[in-house]
Amino acid sequence: MIVSREFEVKTGGCFDAVDVTGEVEQTVAESGVGHGSVLVFSPHTTCSVIVGVGGAETARSLQATLDAIQAEDGYYAHDDLAIRTENLVEDEPANAPAHILHAVVGKTSETIPVVDGRVVLGDGQRVLFVELDASRPRRYLIQVLGE
Repeated sequence: MIVSREFEVKTGGCFDAVDVTGEVEQTVAESGVGHGSVLVFSPHTTCSVIVGVGGAETARSLQATLDAIQAEDGYYAHDDLAIRTENLVEDEPANAPAHILHAVVGKTSETIPVVDGRVVLGDGQRVLFVELDASRPRRYLIQVLGE
């Protein structure tokens, strides 16, 4: 059996970690799957899905660490529209640091076991949808596979 649901969220800006654990647990419960796995996927190149500890302190720690990796005021050829000609969209934002963060530390998905109809997470673990760019409407997919 495969059950898929798509969700929308408006993120609060760079390093906003939206806790989507409730939606994951509800989707699994409604799917009727007893044993299998649940996939949480982001179709955005400047968002990430992680399993971690939620909360404001986690977001602040993540931001401090990632700020050390990329410089907001550095030169990025990705943002230089005088030379970049590929993969452009209307109103192209200057967001190279977000793409770099995703390439270095980002993941587009997490897969979590489902046992006895429940999502298996450790103590304190949450499923987080992390914005690596600016606040905007986003979407994510939850897919439950199993029997």
